[in-house]
Amino acid sequence: IMAIPYSIMVPIIAAVSFVGVYGIHSGTFDLILMVVLGVIGYILRKMDFPTAPIILGFVLAELMEQNLRRALAITNGDVGILFESPISITLWILSALVLILPIVLRFRARRRQAKAISDSPQP
Repeated sequence: IMAIPYSIMVPIIAAVSFVGVYGIHSGTFDLILMVVLGVIGYILRKMDFPTAPIILGFVLAELMEQNLRRALAITNGDVGILFESPISITLWILSALVLILPIVLRFRARRRQAKAISDSPQP
């Protein structure tokens, strides 16, 4: 299979994918969704996004959603349960840091770089 050129393999895989997607629900919405998600995947690949976290997110999303629904059903829809225990508060803080820290560090690095350029002697 590895000896088959991409110019032959890609159209065959695309055709089989289209037939499979259309065969499941016989609707064009699924075909459009497949194309849109394919374009998004192509863009993410060109932007060098790692695929492992994306796949992990897809795999764990359903489990997380089920457990969130279960927790909200137990508390009659009270979201305060998500912020009550010390463990959950710690996880919320760590999640916020994981999201915010790279942005702050990138901003500081750009500022330092701009300052270094402006402080360098002009010829």
